[in-house]
Amino acid sequence: QENICYCVRQWHYSSEHKKSVDMVLVVNGIPIVALELKNQYTGQNITNAKQQWMYDRDPRELPFRFNKRILAYFCVDHTDVLMTTKLDKGNTYFLPFNQGSGGAGKNGGAGNPPNPNGYPTAYLWEEVLQKDSLLDVVQKFIHHEIKKKRLIFPRYHQLDVVRKLIADVRYNGAGQNYLIQHSAGSGKSNSIAWTAYRLASLHDEMNRAIFASVIIVTDRTVLDAQLQDTVSSFDHTLGTVETIGEGKSSKDLRDAINNGSRIIVTTLQKFPIIYTEVDKAD
Repeated sequence: QENICYCVRQWHYSSEHKKSVDMVLVVNGIPIVALELKNQYTGQNITNAKQQWMYDRDPRELPFRFNKRILAYFCVDHTDVLMTTKLDKGNTYFLPFNQGSGGAGKNGGAGNPPNPNGYPTAYLWEEVLQKDSLLDVVQKFIHHEIKKKRLIFPRYHQLDVVRKLIADVRYNGAGQNYLIQHSAGSGKSNSIAWTAYRLASLHDEMNRAIFASVIIVTDRTVLDAQLQDTVSSFDHTLGTVETIGEGKSSKDLRDAINNGSRIIVTTLQKFPIIYTEVDKAD
């Protein structure tokens, strides 16, 4: 509650010219989210916002340098949202930040559903960028992949699924089953990693950990390298992440479970051998 969050309209970012960004969100004096807002009624849309970010903003200027000030750049019009975490002139890569035409968590195509109470993109400022939500994203979701030199800001469907899973587990406890559908290239590994870390840190009203361990199981004989790297690269404040891949045996999996490793990544093939040797919880 002591964090000071505010919004700046027409943010003039340099004393050398009169250029400005339509809107910037500031936390404790630091600009962290910038938005270019376009209005179809005046003949502009997110394409114009993309052009602005790519060619009208110099990534060498301090506010726009990678991972120095602004962490996410949004292109917003009445119907669509795009987002990037790195300005790189013509090579800037934008990702969709839409809900999907059916709405959050529902089957559909690209885009956003009609909003009877406002613009189809209102979820961006009413949900995602609302104070508590944005602080949660900064604290628990944004991730700097040092090896790949990129900053990961959760896309809408990733944020939605992780929060829904955690909320349901917090309410119903352990023992539930869920089916999550992610399309190809939509960031499954990141969603899995975020969910694993949130589950591993989840406590009940008595401040007891709900899960002794969180085990991520892939059905591939060789442990998914991307998944392994993603989970291992995330914050390790909870303790060791054990990856039971090539060079490790079913005994290593058994020991990791019995020793209470917070997060374990393994293959399905190692489970049948050790399931009778895992200590039962008290």
